[in-house]
Amino acid sequence: MADATGTNLTIPDQNQVQDHEPENKSGFMDTLGSADMMRQMALVVVLVICVAIAIFILIWSQEPDYRPLAKMETQELIETLDYMDANQIEYKLEGNIVYVRSDEFQNIRLGMTRQGLTKASEAGTDIIMQDMGFGVSQRVEMERLKHAREKQIAATIEDITSIQKARVLLAMPKENVFARREKKASATVVLTAKRGAVIAGEEVDAVVDIVASAVQNMEPSKVTVTDSNGRLLNSGSQDSMSARARKEYEIERQREQEYLEKIDAILIPVLGIGNYTAQADVTMDFTAMEQTQRSYNPDLPAVRSEMIMEENSVGGGMGGIPGALTNQPPLDSNIPEEANGGSQQTLPGRTAKESTRNYELDTTISHTKKQTGVIRRLSVSVAVDYTQVVGEDGAMTPTPRKQEEILNIRRLLQGGIGFDVTRGDSLEVVSVPFTRMDTGVIEELPLWEQPGFLPILKLVVGGLVIIILILFVIRPMLRRLIHPDETNDTEEFDADEGLDLGDDTISMLTSEFDEGQVGFAPDGSLMLPDLHKDEDVLKAVRALVANEPELSAQVVKGWLMQDE
Repeated sequence: MADATGTNLTIPDQNQVQDHEPENKSGFMDTLGSADMMRQMALVVVLVICVAIAIFILIWSQEPDYRPLAKMETQELIETLDYMDANQIEYKLEGNIVYVRSDEFQNIRLGMTRQGLTKASEAGTDIIMQDMGFGVSQRVEMERLKHAREKQIAATIEDITSIQKARVLLAMPKENVFARREKKASATVVLTAKRGAVIAGEEVDAVVDIVASAVQNMEPSKVTVTDSNGRLLNSGSQDSMSARARKEYEIERQREQEYLEKIDAILIPVLGIGNYTAQADVTMDFTAMEQTQRSYNPDLPAVRSEMIMEENSVGGGMGGIPGALTNQPPLDSNIPEEANGGSQQTLPGRTAKESTRNYELDTTISHTKKQTGVIRRLSVSVAVDYTQVVGEDGAMTPTPRKQEEILNIRRLLQGGIGFDVTRGDSLEVVSVPFTRMDTGVIEELPLWEQPGFLPILKLVVGGLVIIILILFVIRPMLRRLIHPDETNDTEEFDADEGLDLGDDTISMLTSEFDEGQVGFAPDGSLMLPDLHKDEDVLKAVRALVANEPELSAQVVKGWLMQDE
């Protein structure tokens, strides 16, 4: 601005302003003392808030992800927290749910399993196993023995490779010697398979036999076996016909799977994976038949025994009753004087002959027991894809397979699956075009779907927010607190650019005043003549405003800033 009492119109630049007010930039404490108190407090509060936000973002970006470990009861929760405190494991507790770091979840579960903390206590057994001291009833003792037996059977079942956990419940009826019909014991077994394992039918039968043989007077039909998914593996209450039908169905499906595995073993090396499809249907006969047969061969007789009796009697013998009377002559007997010599007396004779022969025929006794589960009929269907032939234009063209190739595949399958025409087996091999969907190339997961993307994103976002706060919020605030006059100077004008008075302005001033009194001083200030009259001052101001409107506006703006 112009000085009315002097001859120089001094418009200082930024460096000159700093020379006139060196005490305003002596230091940060001087600036705080000279600035407005409310403005300082507001800037400090905003600065503290920004720093707090930056710290919060930094902590948030470095905070790990947590996942729930389990929802536990009070006693189990206390044991788990004691274990984590003893091993210095980071965790969060929300109610009865414990949260642990995702990257340490598996290690924590493994450590708890080794310590025996993951297996919850079974409800209902704590009362039985408590020591009641004197006066324990016989019923409680029996329940304890039964529970101990259940534990032993469960531990035995858990030794099977595919079974991870087993739970056994026994129903033992009370013995009664006066009962006409004795009740049979029954059992329920719940199996939990290991990860990736399947409980086979043979293992189920083994479990049934283990339980039935470990409990007195228990029949295998009274054992019910289920898995942890609720699938019935063996029924103790289902009728025998339904259980038999279910088992027969499972056997048929198992045999079909065996035939499909044989087909795969034959065709995969020949055709390759995906170039064929096959299905097998097996019809089995589960009829149980047992017969005993005795047959004779009449063409091969054999003498088993023979008895011959022959008796011959010749001439007369002494007659009568043997004894003394027989040897005495008869009383009053008349003996003729002359004998009749011409007559000859014939002695009686006796002949007896008896013969008995026993013949034994060739006898064959056969006992036949027909095998159950015999394949009655086998049907196999195989569809073979067309071959890809390169055409003249270089394109791939599907072409049916040759009949000779189909016949060769058929012969391979007949020998591999045990094809039998007499029992009515059927085998069909057909070449058909497959409908293939263009799945394209399997692409990798995008970057934002990969597991490690979220932690990196949190760090990057946190760093960007902190950098933005530092550059656009904290840094300007610090500059305003430390150098408030620099901000005012930038808001006012640049002296080097604002003092560029044109030649027209100098010419106009020299025309109004003396040429020797108008010009620039060695220090860069504008020299004006003595303006003692108000009219001279107005002329000079009008000349500046008319020729330098921007400079005039900046001067007025500077006045306004000084008034504030």
